[in-house]
Amino acid sequence: MSLFVLLPAYNEQESIPPLFKKFQTLQQISNMEIELILVDDGSSDKTAETALEESQSLGILLKLVQHPKNGGLGQAIKTGFTTFLEISQEGDFLAAMDCDNTQPPELLIKMYDTMIAGSYDIAIASRYRKGSKVIGLSKFRELMSYGASWLFRIAARVPGVRDYTCGYRLYNRTFVTKLDMCYGDNLFTESGFACMIDLLLKAKVLKPKIIEIPMVLRYDQKPTASKMKILKTITRTLKLLFKNLSSTAPSFNEQETTRIPLKMANRK
Repeated sequence: MSLFVLLPAYNEQESIPPLFKKFQTLQQISNMEIELILVDDGSSDKTAETALEESQSLGILLKLVQHPKNGGLGQAIKTGFTTFLEISQEGDFLAAMDCDNTQPPELLIKMYDTMIAGSYDIAIASRYRKGSKVIGLSKFRELMSYGASWLFRIAARVPGVRDYTCGYRLYNRTFVTKLDMCYGDNLFTESGFACMIDLLLKAKVLKPKIIEIPMVLRYDQKPTASKMKILKTITRTLKLLFKNLSSTAPSFNEQETTRIPLKMANRK
């Protein structure tokens, strides 16, 4: 079993050294074989160079994929999922998390152990479970995330989920393959931060077994300003909600063989 960690990155040169150091520690204290998949989404700084230097210095396995220009979080996540399906094997796991050093890599141990013990499809690092905490985030951003949580719990509930917007998640490969079979190249159609909500709503069709693990989110450790366009994210989130309420869920047949798989987009 290997654990692949998807890190979508845009101008994260400063965040990479402390984050990779945490992954080195995680590699030492866990029994997991860890490989990072860093998708450099058209960064203008030395994100790619820094990632390569740090991985070699710390002895961390790294698969670096570069977009020639910035395509947004959705495109970076799509490339990461595609790369994972290409280089992984049945029984492997994919974690997706931010590359800004705000989310604790060591939480992956508990997420993985919990998934294995309960045969879960997805584990979400949640800000809305007992024991969770958010440090350094503005009150407005906290209120926005909390409001989105309640809005989706009421209007588009996914069983087992309270944190719809956090992208720190762990997926087993079997479930990622099912998502690919169901949606193919249409799995990722949102380019911005709303892509994580969209992915969760699409996953709902497959009735996944989901568990949430409380997380301590450390925005005080983030070296650069947030890249989220708040007004655009709010607008896209509301559109996703209304789309979910008005649309009919697609059917899924595991025996189906005719589909358009996830494609390689903006790769070089």
